[in-house]
Amino acid sequence: MQQRGIPLRVVDWLAAYGAIDHQRGSELFYFTRKTRQALQRDLGARVLRRYDHCLDVYMVCVDGQIATVGHRYQRVVRH
Repeated sequence: MQQRGIPLRVVDWLAAYGAIDHQRGSELFYFTRKTRQALQRDLGARVLRRYDHCLDVYMVCVDGQIATVGHRYQRVVRH
């Protein structure tokens, strides 16, 4: 997270609001349009605008542990 410039707050939002896709024994968390709207409704547009540059992220969890966090440059391919 630190090397990629992703704040811990955004990772917490991913865990709470992010869409989950199960892939090969792991869970992929990412923001969709609906989850961003829910985030904006709960936190406010001003806070969300402040973190807008780092909301295109994903998080991979394996067995409840964070394996990696990174920036999304492509669409999430759902299986």
